[in-house]
Amino acid sequence: MDDWIAIRRASFQDVPFIRHLAIESVLYTVPEGRDIDNETVKGKVAEVLKDLEKWVYRRRECAVLVAEDTTRDHHRAGYIIIEFNHLEEATGERQSYVYDLAVEQGYMGKYVGHRLVREAARVSHQHGFRYMSANISASNQRALLSAIKLGFEVERFGLIMACGEKGIDPMPGRPPEQRGHAVNRAMRQLRRQRKNNTTEEQQSNHEHPDPAAEPSRLS
Repeated sequence: MDDWIAIRRASFQDVPFIRHLAIESVLYTVPEGRDIDNETVKGKVAEVLKDLEKWVYRRRECAVLVAEDTTRDHHRAGYIIIEFNHLEEATGERQSYVYDLAVEQGYMGKYVGHRLVREAARVSHQHGFRYMSANISASNQRALLSAIKLGFEVERFGLIMACGEKGIDPMPGRPPEQRGHAVNRAMRQLRRQRKNNTTEEQQSNHEHPDPAAEPSRLS
């Protein structure tokens, strides 16, 4: 059950949390083919979010929702920002759009993002929108699979091409240490490996106890 997570509208007091988490998590959204450095990306996000306080109160234009952990004195676990009146080019329909979504590292894998998306869809419906759209970097497979599992469908593919003096150039690409989700995936794999090694060691010690570790039975 996920009753321990509560979703509510953001307030002015939530702005510092949202701004900080947005800047720190933006690296997961940068496509691997780009060669822009991480600090430049963070700086651009900070610039975009300079008016975040206004977004919180522009309820006809967007909705900013915050997830709270009710078991930890309403500790903030994540947020979602959805825009209203986003135009679908092919059909001319107006729909909502997931502008940004982020979850704190400690809450990843605990369906906090799912709760935020479900509530965003409910709010979108309340505002008269039949659809809610979103974009995910093609290299962020974990986020894509999670979105599909939640209920999103792949409707079209976004394409990008590098342009050079002779026409088409290969995409420059990002160094491994600059890839946010790749680094995060590597860290998760390392933690799993350490956990497995610890479990195997404990099992081995249980099956073959070290005599030196046994308490003395001499009286």
